[in-house]
Amino acid sequence: MIDNRSKIGPTVDRLPPVEAVVIFTRVAETGSFTAAARAMGVPLATVSKRVAELEDHLGVRLIARTTRRSSLTEPGQRFLIHGRLIVDALQRATDEAAHAAAEPSGRLRLTLSSVLVEAGLGAIVARIAAANPKLRCEIDVSDRYVDLVAEGYDLAVRVGQLKDSSLIRRRIGSTEASMFAAPSLIARLGMPSGPGDLTGYPLIGEQIAPGENQIWTLQRQAQKPMKLTFKPRLSANSVRAIADAIEAGLGVGRLPTFVGRRMVAEGTAVQVLPDWAGPTLDISLVHAANRGVLPGVRLLIDAFTREAGALF
Repeated sequence: MIDNRSKIGPTVDRLPPVEAVVIFTRVAETGSFTAAARAMGVPLATVSKRVAELEDHLGVRLIARTTRRSSLTEPGQRFLIHGRLIVDALQRATDEAAHAAAEPSGRLRLTLSSVLVEAGLGAIVARIAAANPKLRCEIDVSDRYVDLVAEGYDLAVRVGQLKDSSLIRRRIGSTEASMFAAPSLIARLGMPSGPGDLTGYPLIGEQIAPGENQIWTLQRQAQKPMKLTFKPRLSANSVRAIADAIEAGLGVGRLPTFVGRRMVAEGTAVQVLPDWAGPTLDISLVHAANRGVLPGVRLLIDAFTREAGALF
């Protein structure tokens, strides 16, 4: 009979004992068996026994012991790298399991732009908070880039390309970047008949960047995209600021289509060259990969995923 165990991955009897890995990692981090025993609240004899069991299991010496000090061997240094990952994963799994059945409570911090609040995401958050009285929500309404880990945010909703590939992303909708202008501007200059006509119009830039010129990429259905290079009349890295500039008649600007169409419905803007648009922009939920998803955050993720698509 052929033994196929080696072909399908490690089996339980081949894995090192988890407790021994945790204890070894603590010994390595504290620098001694005695300090590790004290930190973990277990007998020194247990610490020594578990490390010896791990070394026997692996068949290598992980810690060089002398009467005065202990130090990691080269195999021990390499094993510590993986040991830390194992301990961290165990802690996250334990935290998530402990919170899985718990009532959503505590502080939940999220960040999103003002246009997303206006689109209806703020109402979703308010509804979740009202249904869960022990949950305390804090919403940072801002167009600035927020470092979720460094600033302690649980969740963000972002439009467009993500800068940080280490974040976990879930797409909840999409929108195009369409062009809009104030009715007064179109009344004065007329409606352009094609992208080439835009060179005769003041245009609003979407970023603060070195140099005077910016570039729009415009496309219509399956046609080859065209690039328009221009010197902006005004530039802003905020959707709200661009919308304000459009309404003030400063120029033609690009906005997420759901934002511009609301302005059209209110009579403060008209859509320009509706057959032409910029690239599709994903609307995404993002959160840090190294933080467990607590019940309140999970509730909000599920609600956004279920309801946000209809808003855009």
